[in-house]
Parts: sequence; C-alpha cells; structure tokens
Amino acid sequence: MMDAIRRAVVAANHYRADDVPELRARMNLIISVPALQASAAVHYDAWERAISDFAATRIGQPAGSLYPLAVGRATLAVCRAAYDRWCARADADLTVYLDAAVAALAVGFPPALVGTEQQAVTGRARST
Repeated sequence: MMDAIRRAVVAANHYRADDVPELRARMNLIISVPALQASAAVHYDAWERAISDFAATRIGQPAGSLYPLAVGRATLAVCRAAYDRWCARADADLTVYLDAAVAALAVGFPPALVGTEQQAVTGRARST
C-alpha cells in the first residue's frame, strides 16, 4: 500500500523544469506566511483525506478509523517535510525528496536505510 502511495505522490508532484522556480517561490511563501498556511490547510486536508480513503479501501477499514487516518496524516507530514527541505536547499528535484520521505515512512525510518539527508537526495541511502 505504501509503495502505491509513494508512486502516486511522486507522480502527482512531478513538475516541468520551467515550473520549478515559481513552485519553489510559492512554497516558500506558504511556509513563511501564516495567512497562506491557513489557506493551504484546506488543500492539505483534502489531500490527507484522499490518502486516508485510499488506505481504508486497501486495508478494508472505514475511512475514519485509526489506521487509515494515521496513514493519511503521516504521509502528509512527511511530504510537507520533503517540500520544506526542497525549498530550503534549492538543489535536487522535488520528487527525490518526496520519494525518500515516503519510502522512509513506509519502513519506519530505520537508521540503516534512512542515512543522512544528503544520502537520501543523492540516492546513496536506499535503493528502490
């Protein structure tokens, strides 16, 4: 299930190179301006709900039950962290950060797999 979520997150967040500067600027604003954070919360809630609904279907539980909600919220949290680091570092492709973050969530963040942030964004911490 988490592999399917990871692939969907990466696919949904693949941007053309020409769009990256505007996306990074927009995300930096959302990260730093409280009013924009509040307006983004509606989008985040819908995104989290979609992941929770998917998880509920995959594990055969009601969408509002504990595990589907936990999957949705945890996935949103690691994706937001990936966006934050991508904006702060302004180096690698966003999907590299998202892929690394969701993959680490899927296996419980074991130190041997996760490594350092630099290893994750250069592909040395794990293999897919």
